[in-house]
Formats: sequence, C-alpha cells, structure tokens
Amino acid sequence: MEKAENRNQFVDIMRGIAMLLVVLQHTMSGCTVGAENTFLFNIAWSLQMPLFILISGYVTKYSRPISDSKGLWKYVKRRTVAYMLPWAVWSFLVRGIIFGENSFLNVKHLLWNMDSGYWFLATIWTISMIYGVASFVAERASKENLLKKQIVLLGCYLAGMVLLVGIGVILGLSFFAIKLTLYYMPFYYAGFLYGQFDDRMKESETGKKMIDSVVAICFVMWLFVILRFSLYEMSDGGAAIILRAATSLAGCIAVCGLCKGIFSEKSGGGYPCVGRRALTGSVPHSLSATQLNQAGRSTNSIQSDRAEHSSGQLCDYGSTYCDGNSDDESKCCAEICINWKEKVRDVFLWAGKQSMEIYMMHGLLLNIFKSSAVIQFSSIEGYLLAAGNFALTIGLCAVVIRLLNQNVVLKKVLNIR
Repeated sequence: MEKAENRNQFVDIMRGIAMLLVVLQHTMSGCTVGAENTFLFNIAWSLQMPLFILISGYVTKYSRPISDSKGLWKYVKRRTVAYMLPWAVWSFLVRGIIFGENSFLNVKHLLWNMDSGYWFLATIWTISMIYGVASFVAERASKENLLKKQIVLLGCYLAGMVLLVGIGVILGLSFFAIKLTLYYMPFYYAGFLYGQFDDRMKESETGKKMIDSVVAICFVMWLFVILRFSLYEMSDGGAAIILRAATSLAGCIAVCGLCKGIFSEKSGGGYPCVGRRALTGSVPHSLSATQLNQAGRSTNSIQSDRAEHSSGQLCDYGSTYCDGNSDDESKCCAEICINWKEKVRDVFLWAGKQSMEIYMMHGLLLNIFKSSAVIQFSSIEGYLLAAGNFALTIGLCAVVIRLLNQNVVLKKVLNIR
C-alpha cells in the first residue's frame, strides 16, 4: 500500500469522483421515479463501481511483490482486515444491532443476498485474494522474465475465475456476490495491466500519443452507447453483459484520461476565470498590470477595491486568464479569479480519501428530504429534491466522519480514517 506522504493524489481524485457518482445514483433512484431512464443516471451507473474496481487494480503497482509464503500471508491478512472487518462490523453491529435491520443479522440471508448490503467489500476482497495468489505463483515462476510472469499471472487469474464459476454452480451465483465478482474481475485486471506499463508509455512521445488516441476512441464509444441504450435496464444475456462491460470500461478509460489533463499536478497553464464576472478570492495572479491599465484602472484602485469586494461580491473586471505559475507581482495585482480547479480538486480528494467511510454510511443518511407525492426525476421538483438530498447526504457524511474521528475507540472499531 502507498504511504500517506507518497499517495498518488490523482488516484484519490478518481476514487472521489466514483464515490460521488455512487451517492448521486442512489439519491436519484431513491427519492424520485424515472431516473433510471435519464442520461445522467446512465453516466453514473456506467462509471461508478467499474471505476472503483479499475482503480483497485491499478494501485497494485505500488504494492511489494509477493515472493514467499510469509509475504502472501501478510497480504491476505492485510486485505482481510481492510475489507472484511468493516463488512462484518457495519453489517452486523451497525445495520443489524444498532439500526435493527434483522436481515443483516441473518447470516445465511446475508451471504446469499450480498447485493442488498455491502457487496462491494466482498467482491473486492475475493478479487484481491485471487490476484494475490496469482501474483505469488507468478513471482515464484519467474522473477526476471516479465512476459513469462505476466502469462503465469493471467493464467492463475483466469483459473480463479473458473473456480468461482464452479462454486457458483454448486452454491448459486448469488452466494457471496459471485455473479458481481465475475463481472468486475476484468476491470481489476485491466487496471492492473495498465499500471504495469503506464510509466513506460509516458516516457515516449509515441506512447503519449497512443494513450491520447485510446482515450479519444473510448470517449466516442462510451458516448455513442450511453446515448442510445439504458445500461441499467439491459438484460443479463451474454451480448448485453459484454456490451455493458465494454461500455463501462471505455467510459472509465475516457474519464480517467480526460481528468488526468484537468487535475494532474503537472498539467501546465493556469486557471480560467469564471466568465467575465468572478468572485473575489485569495488566489493571486489574476490580471496583469497591462490588462488593468487597458481597462482604465490603476493597480492602486484595484487593490483598494479588493477590500470592498472581499466579502464575496461580484467583480466585473473583464475576461482574463490566471497564470498560476507567475511570481511577478506587477503582473498579478488583483485577486478576483476563483481557482475553481483547486476547489473542485479538493472536494474530489476528500471524497476519495474518505471513500470507504462514505460508502459504508451513506446508505443510512440517504434521502432525508422526502415527498408524499410521486415525483418524476425529470422535473424541476425532481431535480431540486435529488440535488438537495445529494448535498445533504455528503454534508452529513462529512459531519459524522469528523465526529467519529474524535473518539479513538469508535474510529478503530468502525474503521474511520
């Protein structure tokens, strides 16, 4: 696992986007009707969980090789504590005992109906166990030959899928979310595979162009399908499953590629202002002195206006561009441009770092705003109700996480970070 100081922040950003999409989807379908047929729901449903699984496979690049039985045991123990302990605590203690949901106290019902609870934790645990064993076997088979190692790992990974199918035939595909696990295993492997080669590809111009081309093609394919089909309402037939999975994979690749250019710390350029009218803020480097003079305003007058507008009033100083890398104070004398990218980035980062906690508790805080009437999502009332519930759910999650963090025992038992 990555150390806190060496965390890949872009990975946390993508986790945050995925987590917010999960809450958005559950909000839309929970407090309104007809949301499943909308374009926004199609976007959320096609991305959220596939994106989580893809990222989980990608971050294996930061893990140490599993070269001996001791390392394998540590891996199994760490992953079990990380995934299955929260599953047990939140299923039995929180949902079953504290909130009195009897279905969470019925072990047999819970194991065969994982999709009604915290199925994601069971799925990611199962996939990580199969990957861990496959990685261990591949490492023992060949430490030097990368191609041979990849072939052995893929073979063991596929053998794990076959084993799951066998268990599903005997106990049923609903047992321990086997059906969902089989569906998401290709996403995990795709993330792992990209993580093995992305750094090398980015070292050459050809590799960068190849990545950009793949992202563009995937973006077009993803849009083409979700504009024409409701992925959520597709049947579970073979062709439908393949189309759904391929579309989600294309969407994940496209969104990751496009967001990389927006949120990457290494991306060049500055931050665009919000049209001609921007809230005054604390971000320097907004207007050059030349631009201000052309507008007929001196540097001193702008600085004096900053105090006047510091309470958040709108300023109209003309369209401009903020160069976030400039150190020349003569060119950066007005603080009138909101660094929207950093604000959005911070929200996604927070949601990504707290994604486990939000996932576990958001179901208990969903859709507090309710209406006695049936409200269609595609209406003004539906939009407002869904937006209000979404904002309230995220806000309450933030408050609860903050409160639980104040108690060492609760923080430990409920796995709050």
